[in-house]
Amino acid sequence: MKNIVKNVFYLCCIVASTTLFSQDIKIGKKAFDVEGFDIKSNKNIKVSQFKNKKHVLLNFTATYCGPCWKTYPHMDELQKKYPSDLKVISVHGDDKKDTWYKIAKRLKIDFKSATIWDFKDKDKVKETYDVKQYPMFFIIDKQGNIVDKWIGNQEKRLRSVIKNLVTN
Repeated sequence: MKNIVKNVFYLCCIVASTTLFSQDIKIGKKAFDVEGFDIKSNKNIKVSQFKNKKHVLLNFTATYCGPCWKTYPHMDELQKKYPSDLKVISVHGDDKKDTWYKIAKRLKIDFKSATIWDFKDKDKVKETYDVKQYPMFFIIDKQGNIVDKWIGNQEKRLRSVIKNLVTN
């Protein structure tokens, strides 16, 4: 009897923790907050600080991701074009910072948008956003809702979604 109670208790704990730590990140749902140190501004930033102020382009990237390297100029261009309406935040899913900067220098990429390498609850964030491939994009409106998401370098889609969001 003790073992049955103990097993039921453990099962309840597992179910409760899964429910607490998993959030269904779908279009129309609230964005899960991402918080980390932005090496560009030299400050801690989080997605929620832009609520009611700016739309957020949240990009998950990795050093070893070839298509990711082609997205940086487009994201910088959008940040420059819509500075009062958009905050671009690029979150690195790996820890290869030195390698990334060597490759960026070789490719002559000077990414100016918010860049987060170290972020709070890294595994939880990646699990919640279901990040399994890179690049992965989430567009978050000023109310903190996911309005679009996709995997891959889709430049036309990126430009179109951001333009429609900031001009409406």
